[in-house]
Amino acid sequence: MKKYRYILFIGLIVLIAGACKQNDLDELKPIQNTDRNVSGAGANTGDATAGNEIVKVPFKISLSGPATKAFQVGITLNNDTIAKLIANGTLKNTVILPAGAIDYPGVINVAFGSDTATAVASVRLSAIEANYGKNVAFAFKLTDPGKGNQIKGSQSNILVVLDTKKFIKESDIHYVSLLNGGGIMDVDYQKNYTTSPAGITIPLTINMAGVPAGAFNVHVKLNMDTITTLVSKKVLPDNTIALNPDQFSIDTLIRVNSNASTAVVRLSIGWPVFDANIVANKRFGFVVSLVNPSKHILHPTKSKLIVLVQPEVNLDNNSYITGNGTGLKAEYFSNNQLLDFDGRKPDLVQIEPTIDWPNDGVWQAAIPSISHDNFSTRWTGEFLAPVRGEYVFWQNEWDDGSRLYIDGKAIINDFTTEWDKDSRTAKIFLERGKRYKIEADHRENVGGQRARLTFEVPSAGINGRRIVPQSQLFPAP
Repeated sequence: MKKYRYILFIGLIVLIAGACKQNDLDELKPIQNTDRNVSGAGANTGDATAGNEIVKVPFKISLSGPATKAFQVGITLNNDTIAKLIANGTLKNTVILPAGAIDYPGVINVAFGSDTATAVASVRLSAIEANYGKNVAFAFKLTDPGKGNQIKGSQSNILVVLDTKKFIKESDIHYVSLLNGGGIMDVDYQKNYTTSPAGITIPLTINMAGVPAGAFNVHVKLNMDTITTLVSKKVLPDNTIALNPDQFSIDTLIRVNSNASTAVVRLSIGWPVFDANIVANKRFGFVVSLVNPSKHILHPTKSKLIVLVQPEVNLDNNSYITGNGTGLKAEYFSNNQLLDFDGRKPDLVQIEPTIDWPNDGVWQAAIPSISHDNFSTRWTGEFLAPVRGEYVFWQNEWDDGSRLYIDGKAIINDFTTEWDKDSRTAKIFLERGKRYKIEADHRENVGGQRARLTFEVPSAGINGRRIVPQSQLFPAP
């Protein structure tokens, strides 16, 4: 049995030897290196497509033969190449796209059996718009091919040059600007502002040209230091001043919503700022600029605006002005009910904070040198109207005769020996912030005496009779 098995084994060896000879053993060599050379094949800008915010640019690499395994090739931005080509004059009328303007994959995936591979770079349309009329360029460098493949040394870069005029019309550029930008916005009485009890708000409208796209932010900057220069150059009137930062407020970051073309910057000034300017009568100047939009580009001239606020705006202000008055000049004529009708001099002159003598005892104690009966008093000075509207004055708590003059006009005139008459009232329209000459006369016959000058302004919310306050009264010389 063993002999039989040995014979079969020898026969099998003979058969194998014959087969090997027939197929030539020389062909049983090791498999040759299948690594491929990878090179940049460039970009077909004709296949690039422009959307409302992004331009998509396909680019390609090629292999020296079909890939025997799937692998990846790294990509990095290599704008040094572009800079050299611009410097040596190879690329004319061309600017380099900054890294922030381009999104691209970090690798290109090469499929098994393929001898090419493509990827897409996304270029922000705002970068195209910002360089309209020129070419924009960028370059990629191929790095680190996987699975033993290698970069062909002389073809390791992919150069992309885009003609901006092929992707957008000048009329479609998404310029961000201010309404009336490049000029002066005149804020005058009841023009270009809204009012509130606190002050005014000036709306500055941001406009975006072109088709609305996604939301974006834009910053607002003030350059108040240039107001003096603009005045010296006669761009602004001589009486224009720059307000201090604590005298106004302005939005400094604006969000323009998706699918919107406009947004509003609010510039607010409080009424106290206008009131402090009543005497000086100055104009307020602002130089407003849009800066650093997160998308799109600023209009070269219309992203800046001068705002000029006229002092007449304060005519819309009806907040209460509290003056710094000290009262009225009081002149007393003892033993005479008719003041200085005969040219006599007053027996007592003093400054009194208000006209508020409610009864005999209080008043007599304050003027011991004046006769308690048969005397007369004149108060003179100016009244600062705290609000605009129709004023109602009363001398109904007045014992005895009364007169009231506003700017020389007698609006109450009952200089008799009667007292406390409800008919002693008058209405007169006064402008807020204006000082009016005022004179109040009192006549005392006999008996009790009192004098209380009261007012109200229902149209301005000052309801209920009240003593004219010291803060609004300024004594005559």
